[in-house]
Amino acid sequence: MRIAFNRPTMKIPLYCDSIGYDWNQPPIHRLNGYYAYHWLQTESGMGMGMVNLDHQHILLKRNQGILCRPRVPHEYHPTGSEPWKVSFLSFDGTIANDMVHFLKLNQFLLVQAVSPELTAFIPQTFNQFKPNDNLSLPDQSIQIYKFIMLLKQNELLNTKQFQSSTITSPILAYISNHFAEPISNQDLSKVTSYSVTYQNRVFKRLFKMTPLEYLNQYRMKKAKELLLTNAALEVHEVGIKVGFHDTSHFIDQFKKFYQTTPSHFRKYI
Repeated sequence: MRIAFNRPTMKIPLYCDSIGYDWNQPPIHRLNGYYAYHWLQTESGMGMGMVNLDHQHILLKRNQGILCRPRVPHEYHPTGSEPWKVSFLSFDGTIANDMVHFLKLNQFLLVQAVSPELTAFIPQTFNQFKPNDNLSLPDQSIQIYKFIMLLKQNELLNTKQFQSSTITSPILAYISNHFAEPISNQDLSKVTSYSVTYQNRVFKRLFKMTPLEYLNQYRMKKAKELLLTNAALEVHEVGIKVGFHDTSHFIDQFKKFYQTTPSHFRKYI
């Protein structure tokens, strides 16, 4: 599905030149580049591209994308046995240069991991770009602004310093201080001020597990320490101290983690 427009006659902050998704991308060779900013993202299959035609090959796999400045020479073509299906958005406008400066865009911006929100943007807003009249242009301009902000958010999502300072570090600190208490995803969301879905995705990308999986692992390690260093504590007391008020559940989780029961661990380890 694809929509292409003529340039608007009125000056507009941001306007859409073309937009599409689920598009079988043919080979493209632009010696003089494209006259607008152009975003291209792989939905399935793969494509090979070159920017500036300097033989710097760029492979665009699924959920990867590239944003090119206007007039930057480039070419791309499908590669592999599958069709190369893409989504794309080209745009320009009176504030376009200032907006992409916010993205630190040089000649092109390669995005190695596109967020689900950014992936969903074009299919979800496609119908809003169908009207081709002056009354629709302001709303379409707002949508393109949102798209650029999603690109910036995507950059932050993939920045480990941002992830650590705003999401993972507060979660780790909270678990360390409150692991003996009931902890839910909603509790952690209040700590980070981000949605559960967003914070869990960031955390899992960095630690290869969800915050609650990390919490369970942390509790198991603390349980092992208590079993080895506090012989006077009963098994159920150890469970309570690490956040388990159901002894059977504590024993079950400990056995899954260490392949033995707490009592057997204390006796033979």
